[in-house]
Parts: sequence; C-alpha cells; structure tokens
Amino acid sequence: MFFKDNPFYLLGVHTTDSGDRLEEALWDKLHAASEKAERDRLLDAAYVLQKSVKRSGAEFFWLPELSREEAWGLVEKVTDARALSPSDFLSLSPLSRVVLAMNGLFYGCDSSRLFLQEICANYDHIYPAEVTALLNAGRRKAHLPVLRNGSHVEMWKRELPGELLEAVHRMVKERKLSDWACLLGDLGKEKDTFPWRLFVMDYEEMSRKDREELERNLDYALCLTDRHFPQGLLLAGDTLKAMKDLALPLSIRSGCWPLETAFQRVRREMITLWDKGRKDDSRALGDALFPLFTPWPEFQERAEKDRKDMKEGRRPEEAPSSRGLSWQSVPAALGRIPEVKEEREKKYPLFLLFLGFFIVMTLVYVFVED
Repeated sequence: MFFKDNPFYLLGVHTTDSGDRLEEALWDKLHAASEKAERDRLLDAAYVLQKSVKRSGAEFFWLPELSREEAWGLVEKVTDARALSPSDFLSLSPLSRVVLAMNGLFYGCDSSRLFLQEICANYDHIYPAEVTALLNAGRRKAHLPVLRNGSHVEMWKRELPGELLEAVHRMVKERKLSDWACLLGDLGKEKDTFPWRLFVMDYEEMSRKDREELERNLDYALCLTDRHFPQGLLLAGDTLKAMKDLALPLSIRSGCWPLETAFQRVRREMITLWDKGRKDDSRALGDALFPLFTPWPEFQERAEKDRKDMKEGRRPEEAPSSRGLSWQSVPAALGRIPEVKEEREKKYPLFLLFLGFFIVMTLVYVFVED
C-alpha cells in the first residue's frame, strides 16, 4: 500500500486523529468530490479506518510514530518526488524507514542507493511487538481500541516484500538493466538481509532475456574466430565484458562468478584452433580473453596453466568442469539427463470386464440349476 492509496492520505488524517475527526474529514472530502468513483473511494477509506484489522494495514504502511505535522511533511515530500536526505530517516523506527524508502522508490525520488540501503539494513529489524506498540500509541491518543497481539502486524509484514518489489520495478522501469546491476553491486555488504536476496533473485529473472542473448552472441563470436579471427576476437571480448557486468549481482550473492560455461566455451575454441595448427591465434585468444576471468581464483589457476602450456608449445589439457551447474549450462545439462523409461500399465477394455463377469455369472447359474 503506497501513500496515495492509503486511507489516511485519502482522508487527509493521521493515526492519532479521533473518530470524530475522521468523520469530519470524510464529510469535507465527500462535499468536495465531484465524481461517484471518488466518493466511493472515500467511503471505502473511512470503512477501513473503522475496522481494527483493516486499519492496522493502513497504519503499518504509514508513519505512525511521528506527529501529524512531521508525518505529513515527509509524505508530501515523497509523493511530490522531492529528494530525501539521510537526516530524514534518523529519528524513524525500522518500519517507518522501510516504508518511507519504499515510497521514495515508487514515486521517483532521488537517492535510490540510500533507499535500498535503508530497506536492506532495516527490514530484518521490523519486530511485530515493537510495531504493535507503535500502532497502539497512536490508537490510545485517538481513543480507539488497541491491538491485543502482533498477529496483524505479522500478516502485513508478509505483504511487505511484494510491495517492495513493485516499488523497485517502478524505479527501474525507465533505467537500463546495467544501472540496476550497479545499484545491487553497491549493496553487496547487505547481502545477508532478506530484501537483498529477494532483489537479486528478481534481478536474475529480469536479466534472463539479456543473458540468453549474450550467450548466443558469445557462441557466434567464438565461431567467427575460425573464419575472421580479429573480428571474432573483438566481439567475444566485448560480449564477455557485458556478461561480466550482468553477472556481478549474482556473483555477489553466491560468492563466485557464475560463468563456468563461458570459460569452458573459450577453452574449447582455443583448443580447436590449436589442433588446427593455428597456434598463434590460439595463444592470442587466450591472452585476450583469459584476463577477463582472472579476478576469480577458480578460473585464474586454470587460465595461467593453459597460457604456460601454450607458451612452452604444449597443447592445453582437456579439463572437466570443477563446479556445478551455472545459469548458462542448465539447458545443455538438461539434454544430458538420461530419460527414465516408464513401464506403461496394461489396460484392458472395459467391455472385457463385463464380458468376463457375464460368463462367470452364467456358469454359476448353470451349475446351480443342475
């Protein structure tokens, strides 16, 4: 629930306003409303704030611990897409920090990195008991019934990840995927928090189409090195650099660069050129492309060994992959899984069962008659 959809925003009230104030605000808004749809929306908002469970959701996605003036000042600042500073978050609880940052992403405020940092740093510190206490403080001031336990807060916290993803999608809609990758890269130190894992998994889905296209480009570039070596080598280098940037958030999450298949493809093409007698081209391919893999130790050792072998005139050895499946090797791996032959159940036509039953009953009748 974002600010402009929140019943408190629609009625222009705060969590500490009494029931009389809510009713007064409703009539004022209804009097100013010109369309039936707008009046229905105001009536629905008033209904939500009158029901304890539904009201808890509106309170959860608001700024309940602030005074009316402070809360509305930040809300109007965010809904107008004005920039927020770190000082705006200092006095807020973890819940309000996450909610404010989420709305900042959704409404297009500046400081995306600040918002994502606030979300990742504070999400795991939203405790139902503390949030319930915050909501009840406002309810007591408004002379309204309080929540007896934190079950409602737990329910709304389960809704929060979906709202966060919607805000992030809104933020990156007009941005390049590489910009989103840079934002995730800046948040590497927060990788143990739940929203961080959620954002990276979502990024993995968002980047799937681009990854598949880069994989096809890499295959084409390596094939091109056989006919037009310089052009193929340049294209392969540019493609690997793009794959490296795209895979960076995934490598931050897993601790390794998930491009094992790309490394194997480069080695295979290098060995193919060597076997065709084009040893200089094979060495040039390794010298140009292997440095893109060296920041990762698991590739560096094999790359250095291959370059040393070629320098001394030896053919690089065929080396099996040392890692499990990567996101590039899954389709190929699925093709290597042996099919399980399922034995089909023998099924008999239904009329044969009736025929057998008829024959048995006939024989029984004949013997009984005899």
